[in-house]
Amino acid sequence: MSLEARLEKLEAQHKNLDADVHSLARVCADIKNIALTNQSDITGLKLDVSEVKTDLAAVKACIAALTEATHAGFKRADEQHNEFVRETRQRFDEHDKRFDEHDKRFDEHDKRFDEVDQRFDKVDERFDKVDERFDKVDERFDQLELLIRQRIPNTQN
Repeated sequence: MSLEARLEKLEAQHKNLDADVHSLARVCADIKNIALTNQSDITGLKLDVSEVKTDLAAVKACIAALTEATHAGFKRADEQHNEFVRETRQRFDEHDKRFDEHDKRFDEHDKRFDEVDQRFDKVDERFDKVDERFDKVDERFDQLELLIRQRIPNTQN
């Protein structure tokens, strides 16, 4: 191969190589632009993640405070409920004692009424006997009246 042909071949390869280098430089510039854009996007994302972390920490703090407040509220409500139940039971016990006392008094009154009923029954028996005696007296008066009428003929009624 001649020197001129080799030179032309080298020049052609140099042109191709130069074009490839320019093309490679454009690709490197594009890659650099993409890398800078990505770096900018990553910085933005890092800021966004940082804001999200800050918001998340605030939410956690709010939830923790709300949980504490809710727990304290439930605890207080439970204490009030237990106190109410204790007071209510105490009042029921007091009422039960009073009802027991009233029951005793009612039992005593029932006994006294039973005694009075028995006495009334005895009085009723005596009245029945008196009624029988009055009935007998009435019969005797009727008999006497009949006898008197028979003995005294012109008596007026």
